[in-house]
Amino acid sequence: MRQPGKLLALAVTLTSLTALAGGSSGSLSTYGLPNTNCQPNDITVAPDGNVWFTESSDTWGRVGRLDTKGKITEFPTPEYPDQIVVGSDGNIWFTMPAQPSTIGRLTPAGVITVFTPPNDGGYQSFPGDITSGPDGNLWFTMGGKIFKMTTSGVFTEYAVTSSIYPNILGITVGPDGALWFAEHQGNKIGRIDVAGNITEFGPVDQPHTIGAGPDGNVWFTMPASSTIGRITPTGTITLFPLAGSPQPWNPVAGPDGNIWFTEYYGTKQLAKITPDGVVTEVQQVLGASGLARGVGNTLWITQPTEYKISKFTLAP
Repeated sequence: MRQPGKLLALAVTLTSLTALAGGSSGSLSTYGLPNTNCQPNDITVAPDGNVWFTESSDTWGRVGRLDTKGKITEFPTPEYPDQIVVGSDGNIWFTMPAQPSTIGRLTPAGVITVFTPPNDGGYQSFPGDITSGPDGNLWFTMGGKIFKMTTSGVFTEYAVTSSIYPNILGITVGPDGALWFAEHQGNKIGRIDVAGNITEFGPVDQPHTIGAGPDGNVWFTMPASSTIGRITPTGTITLFPLAGSPQPWNPVAGPDGNIWFTEYYGTKQLAKITPDGVVTEVQQVLGASGLARGVGNTLWITQPTEYKISKFTLAP
Protein backbone atom coordinates (compact mmCIF):
# COMPACT_ATOMS: atom_id res chain seq x y z
CA MET A 1 0.00 0.00 0.00
CA ARG A 2 1.21 3.50 -0.78
CA GLN A 3 2.15 5.38 2.37
CA PRO A 4 -0.07 8.29 3.52
CA GLY A 5 1.06 11.70 2.44
CA LYS A 6 0.64 14.48 -0.07
CA LEU A 7 -0.06 13.07 -3.52
CA LEU A 8 0.26 14.54 -6.96
CA ALA A 9 -2.97 16.05 -8.31
CA LEU A 10 -3.94 16.30 -11.96
CA ALA A 11 -5.84 19.47 -12.89
CA VAL A 12 -7.84 19.77 -16.12
CA THR A 13 -10.54 21.91 -17.61
CA LEU A 14 -13.89 20.26 -18.31
CA THR A 15 -16.51 20.62 -20.99
CA SER A 16 -20.15 21.15 -20.12
CA LEU A 17 -23.00 19.97 -22.33
CA THR A 18 -26.52 21.11 -21.47
CA ALA A 19 -29.81 19.50 -22.43
CA LEU A 20 -33.37 20.29 -21.48
CA ALA A 21 -35.01 17.84 -19.11
CA GLY A 22 -38.65 16.88 -19.35
CA GLY A 23 -40.19 20.18 -20.47
CA SER A 24 -39.91 22.86 -17.79
CA SER A 25 -38.86 20.49 -14.97
CA GLY A 26 -35.20 21.45 -15.14
CA SER A 27 -31.94 21.16 -17.07
CA LEU A 28 -29.09 18.67 -17.11
CA SER A 29 -25.43 19.71 -17.45
CA THR A 30 -23.04 16.83 -18.14
CA TYR A 31 -19.31 16.94 -17.41
CA GLY A 32 -16.98 14.49 -19.08
CA LEU A 33 -14.08 13.31 -16.93
CA PRO A 34 -10.51 13.42 -18.28
CA ASN A 35 -9.81 9.69 -18.16
CA THR A 36 -11.70 6.86 -19.80
CA ASN A 37 -12.78 3.96 -17.59
CA CYS A 38 -12.51 6.10 -14.42
CA GLN A 39 -15.98 4.95 -13.26
CA PRO A 40 -17.17 7.73 -10.92
CA ASN A 41 -19.12 6.12 -8.10
CA ASP A 42 -20.28 8.10 -5.08
CA ILE A 43 -20.62 11.89 -4.85
CA THR A 44 -21.00 14.59 -2.19
CA VAL A 45 -21.13 18.41 -2.12
CA ALA A 46 -19.19 20.53 0.38
CA PRO A 47 -20.68 23.68 1.96
CA ASP A 48 -18.44 25.82 -0.28
CA GLY A 49 -20.10 24.33 -3.38
CA ASN A 50 -17.19 22.11 -4.43
CA VAL A 51 -18.30 18.69 -5.65
CA TRP A 52 -16.29 15.64 -4.55
CA PHE A 53 -16.58 12.17 -6.05
CA THR A 54 -14.83 8.81 -6.04
CA GLU A 55 -13.37 7.15 -9.13
CA SER A 56 -12.86 3.42 -8.92
CA SER A 57 -12.10 0.90 -11.65
CA ASP A 58 -9.70 -2.01 -12.16
CA THR A 59 -6.90 0.42 -13.04
CA TRP A 60 -7.97 3.70 -11.45
CA GLY A 61 -8.33 4.92 -7.87
CA ARG A 62 -8.84 8.64 -7.28
CA VAL A 63 -10.96 11.21 -5.52
CA GLY A 64 -12.07 13.99 -7.83
CA ARG A 65 -13.07 17.58 -7.09
CA LEU A 66 -15.12 19.81 -9.38
CA ASP A 67 -14.78 23.36 -8.11
CA THR A 68 -17.26 26.20 -8.52
CA LYS A 69 -15.27 27.58 -11.48
CA GLY A 70 -15.58 24.34 -13.42
CA LYS A 71 -12.11 22.87 -12.92
CA ILE A 72 -11.60 19.20 -12.06
CA THR A 73 -8.69 18.12 -9.86
CA GLU A 74 -8.00 14.44 -9.19
CA PHE A 75 -6.16 13.02 -6.18
CA PRO A 76 -4.72 9.47 -6.48
CA THR A 77 -5.70 7.19 -3.59
CA PRO A 78 -3.81 4.18 -2.16
CA GLU A 79 -6.69 1.83 -2.97
CA TYR A 80 -9.94 2.08 -4.90
CA PRO A 81 -12.32 4.49 -3.13
CA ASP A 82 -16.03 3.83 -2.89
CA GLN A 83 -18.34 5.91 -0.63
CA ILE A 84 -17.59 9.54 0.25
CA VAL A 85 -18.74 12.25 2.66
CA VAL A 86 -17.67 15.67 3.94
CA GLY A 87 -16.69 15.43 7.61
CA SER A 88 -17.42 17.89 10.40
CA ASP A 89 -13.73 18.87 10.25
CA GLY A 90 -14.06 20.09 6.64
CA ASN A 91 -12.06 17.16 5.25
CA ILE A 92 -13.25 14.58 2.75
CA TRP A 93 -13.66 11.05 4.09
CA PHE A 94 -14.07 7.93 1.97
CA THR A 95 -14.10 4.16 2.20
CA MET A 96 -11.62 1.83 0.48
CA PRO A 97 -13.08 -1.71 0.55
CA ALA A 98 -10.03 -3.54 -0.84
CA GLN A 99 -8.20 -5.69 1.70
CA PRO A 100 -7.09 -4.50 4.10
CA SER A 101 -10.24 -2.36 4.25
CA THR A 102 -9.45 1.23 5.16
CA ILE A 103 -10.95 4.68 5.62
CA GLY A 104 -9.29 7.61 3.88
CA ARG A 105 -9.13 11.28 4.83
CA LEU A 106 -8.35 13.92 2.20
CA THR A 107 -7.74 17.53 3.11
CA PRO A 108 -8.79 20.25 0.66
CA ALA A 109 -5.05 20.83 0.08
CA GLY A 110 -4.63 17.24 -1.14
CA VAL A 111 -3.06 15.42 1.84
CA ILE A 112 -4.33 11.86 2.24
CA THR A 113 -4.19 9.88 5.48
CA VAL A 114 -5.34 6.27 5.79
CA PHE A 115 -6.93 4.66 8.86
CA THR A 116 -7.42 0.91 9.30
CA PRO A 117 -10.42 -0.15 11.41
CA PRO A 118 -10.27 -3.37 13.43
CA ASN A 119 -11.77 -6.31 11.56
CA ASP A 120 -11.68 -10.09 11.45
CA GLY A 121 -10.20 -10.19 7.95
CA GLY A 122 -13.13 -12.27 6.72
CA TYR A 123 -16.29 -11.77 4.78
CA GLN A 124 -17.61 -9.09 7.16
CA SER A 125 -14.62 -6.78 6.84
CA PHE A 126 -15.62 -4.59 3.88
CA PRO A 127 -16.96 -1.08 4.60
CA GLY A 128 -20.36 -0.42 3.06
CA ASP A 129 -21.19 3.26 3.51
CA ILE A 130 -20.03 6.29 5.51
CA THR A 131 -21.72 9.42 6.87
CA SER A 132 -20.91 12.36 9.12
CA GLY A 133 -22.77 11.97 12.40
CA PRO A 134 -24.58 14.59 14.49
CA ASP A 135 -21.88 14.14 17.17
CA GLY A 136 -19.07 15.29 14.86
CA ASN A 137 -17.77 11.75 14.31
CA LEU A 138 -17.73 9.60 11.19
CA TRP A 139 -20.05 6.60 11.17
CA PHE A 140 -19.68 3.71 8.74
CA THR A 141 -20.98 0.20 8.19
CA MET A 142 -18.89 -2.95 7.83
CA GLY A 143 -20.32 -6.44 7.61
CA GLY A 144 -22.24 -6.98 10.84
CA LYS A 145 -21.06 -3.85 12.64
CA ILE A 146 -21.57 -0.12 12.86
CA PHE A 147 -18.37 1.83 13.47
CA LYS A 148 -17.97 5.25 15.04
CA MET A 149 -14.72 6.97 14.18
CA THR A 150 -13.39 10.25 15.54
CA THR A 151 -11.73 12.66 13.14
CA SER A 152 -8.40 11.72 14.76
CA GLY A 153 -8.92 8.03 13.94
CA VAL A 154 -10.21 6.41 17.14
CA PHE A 155 -12.70 3.58 16.43
CA THR A 156 -15.65 2.29 18.44
CA GLU A 157 -17.62 -0.68 17.09
CA TYR A 158 -21.18 -1.81 17.70
CA ALA A 159 -22.22 -5.30 16.59
CA VAL A 160 -25.62 -6.23 15.16
CA THR A 161 -26.23 -9.74 16.46
CA SER A 162 -29.78 -10.48 15.33
CA SER A 163 -28.53 -12.47 12.33
CA ILE A 164 -25.33 -14.30 11.44
CA TYR A 165 -24.50 -12.02 8.51
CA PRO A 166 -26.63 -8.83 8.36
CA ASN A 167 -24.35 -7.30 5.68
CA ILE A 168 -25.05 -3.70 6.68
CA LEU A 169 -24.75 -1.31 3.73
CA GLY A 170 -26.29 2.19 3.66
CA ILE A 171 -26.18 4.54 6.65
CA THR A 172 -27.55 8.05 7.14
CA VAL A 173 -28.35 10.60 9.83
CA GLY A 174 -32.08 10.56 10.45
CA PRO A 175 -34.28 13.58 11.17
CA ASP A 176 -34.37 12.38 14.80
CA GLY A 177 -30.60 12.75 15.26
CA ALA A 178 -29.90 9.00 15.26
CA LEU A 179 -28.09 6.94 12.63
CA TRP A 180 -30.26 4.73 10.43
CA PHE A 181 -28.87 1.82 8.44
CA ALA A 182 -29.88 -0.86 5.94
CA GLU A 183 -29.27 -4.55 6.75
CA HIS A 184 -29.08 -5.99 3.25
CA GLN A 185 -28.89 -9.66 4.26
CA GLY A 186 -30.60 -9.19 7.60
CA ASN A 187 -33.66 -7.78 5.78
CA LYS A 188 -34.16 -5.03 8.33
CA ILE A 189 -33.80 -1.31 8.87
CA GLY A 190 -31.76 -0.44 11.93
CA ARG A 191 -31.42 2.62 14.15
CA ILE A 192 -28.47 3.39 16.42
CA ASP A 193 -28.23 6.45 18.64
CA VAL A 194 -24.91 8.16 19.32
CA ALA A 195 -24.62 6.24 22.60
CA GLY A 196 -24.67 2.94 20.69
CA ASN A 197 -28.21 1.67 21.43
CA ILE A 198 -29.56 -0.35 18.49
CA THR A 199 -33.18 -0.93 17.46
CA GLU A 200 -34.25 -2.92 14.38
CA PHE A 201 -37.40 -2.84 12.26
CA GLY A 202 -38.74 -5.10 9.53
CA PRO A 203 -38.68 -7.40 7.77
CA VAL A 204 -38.02 -5.69 4.43
CA ASP A 205 -36.55 -7.14 1.23
CA GLN A 206 -32.77 -6.60 0.98
CA PRO A 207 -32.57 -2.85 1.68
CA HIS A 208 -29.52 -1.20 0.19
CA THR A 209 -29.18 2.62 0.20
CA ILE A 210 -30.83 4.94 2.73
CA GLY A 211 -31.34 8.66 3.25
CA ALA A 212 -33.20 11.18 5.39
CA GLY A 213 -36.27 12.66 3.78
CA PRO A 214 -37.50 16.26 3.97
CA ASP A 215 -40.70 14.99 5.62
CA GLY A 216 -39.19 13.86 8.95
CA ASN A 217 -38.96 10.23 7.84
CA VAL A 218 -36.16 7.98 6.53
CA TRP A 219 -36.30 6.57 3.00
CA PHE A 220 -34.54 3.50 1.65
CA THR A 221 -34.25 1.52 -1.58
CA MET A 222 -34.69 -2.17 -2.26
CA PRO A 223 -33.19 -2.69 -5.74
CA ALA A 224 -33.87 -6.44 -5.86
CA SER A 225 -37.63 -5.83 -5.73
CA SER A 226 -37.52 -2.32 -7.31
CA THR A 227 -39.18 -0.76 -4.29
CA ILE A 228 -38.82 2.47 -2.32
CA GLY A 229 -39.44 2.26 1.42
CA ARG A 230 -40.37 4.88 4.01
CA ILE A 231 -39.89 4.41 7.76
CA THR A 232 -41.09 6.80 10.44
CA PRO A 233 -38.96 7.59 13.51
CA THR A 234 -41.19 5.21 15.48
CA GLY A 235 -40.65 2.35 13.02
CA THR A 236 -43.76 2.30 10.81
CA ILE A 237 -42.74 1.07 7.34
CA THR A 238 -44.57 1.83 4.09
CA LEU A 239 -43.46 0.35 0.76
CA PHE A 240 -43.88 1.83 -2.72
CA PRO A 241 -43.23 -0.68 -5.55
CA LEU A 242 -41.96 0.84 -8.79
CA ALA A 243 -43.07 -0.20 -12.27
CA GLY A 244 -40.70 -1.84 -14.71
CA SER A 245 -37.91 -3.13 -12.42
CA PRO A 246 -35.75 0.04 -12.53
CA GLN A 247 -33.60 -0.84 -9.47
CA PRO A 248 -33.68 2.39 -7.42
CA TRP A 249 -30.62 3.77 -5.62
CA ASN A 250 -29.54 6.59 -3.33
CA PRO A 251 -32.60 8.44 -1.97
CA VAL A 252 -31.82 12.13 -1.34
CA ALA A 253 -33.95 14.96 0.06
CA GLY A 254 -34.45 17.37 -2.83
CA PRO A 255 -34.82 21.15 -2.75
CA ASP A 256 -38.49 20.83 -3.72
CA GLY A 257 -39.63 18.80 -0.68
CA ASN A 258 -39.57 15.49 -2.56
CA ILE A 259 -37.22 12.50 -2.31
CA TRP A 260 -35.04 12.03 -5.40
CA PHE A 261 -33.32 8.80 -6.46
CA THR A 262 -31.56 7.21 -9.41
CA GLU A 263 -32.79 4.28 -11.49
CA TYR A 264 -29.80 2.28 -12.68
CA TYR A 265 -31.73 -0.09 -14.95
CA GLY A 266 -34.80 0.16 -17.14
CA THR A 267 -35.07 3.58 -18.77
CA LYS A 268 -32.25 4.88 -16.53
CA GLN A 269 -33.91 7.87 -14.94
CA LEU A 270 -33.39 10.51 -12.34
CA ALA A 271 -36.70 10.16 -10.51
CA LYS A 272 -38.56 11.59 -7.53
CA ILE A 273 -41.19 10.40 -5.07
CA THR A 274 -43.42 12.69 -3.06
CA PRO A 275 -43.69 12.13 0.72
CA ASP A 276 -47.05 10.40 0.11
CA GLY A 277 -45.67 8.06 -2.55
CA VAL A 278 -46.31 9.54 -6.00
CA VAL A 279 -43.42 8.69 -8.34
CA THR A 280 -42.30 10.74 -11.36
CA GLU A 281 -39.46 9.84 -13.71
CA VAL A 282 -37.98 13.25 -14.45
CA GLN A 283 -34.87 12.94 -16.62
CA GLN A 284 -33.07 10.16 -18.42
CA VAL A 285 -29.46 9.95 -17.19
CA LEU A 286 -27.55 7.01 -18.66
CA GLY A 287 -25.86 4.89 -16.01
CA ALA A 288 -27.12 7.11 -13.18
CA SER A 289 -25.85 5.85 -9.82
CA GLY A 290 -24.59 8.18 -7.06
CA LEU A 291 -26.74 11.16 -6.11
CA ALA A 292 -26.18 14.16 -3.84
CA ARG A 293 -27.98 17.39 -2.98
CA GLY A 294 -26.10 20.40 -4.30
CA VAL A 295 -26.16 24.11 -3.59
CA GLY A 296 -29.46 25.84 -4.29
CA ASN A 297 -31.79 24.06 -6.69
CA THR A 298 -29.32 21.41 -7.84
CA LEU A 299 -28.68 17.67 -7.64
CA TRP A 300 -25.43 15.94 -8.66
CA ILE A 301 -25.25 12.50 -10.27
CA THR A 302 -22.45 10.05 -11.09
CA GLN A 303 -22.54 7.99 -14.29
CA PRO A 304 -19.96 5.21 -13.89
CA THR A 305 -20.67 3.52 -17.22
CA GLU A 306 -20.45 6.84 -19.07
CA TYR A 307 -17.40 8.23 -17.19
CA LYS A 308 -19.27 11.44 -16.43
CA ILE A 309 -20.91 13.40 -13.67
CA SER A 310 -24.00 15.54 -14.18
CA LYS A 311 -25.76 18.43 -12.49
CA PHE A 312 -29.54 18.60 -12.61
CA THR A 313 -30.97 22.06 -11.93
CA LEU A 314 -34.62 22.12 -10.96
CA ALA A 315 -36.75 24.76 -12.67
CA PRO A 316 -37.89 27.63 -10.43
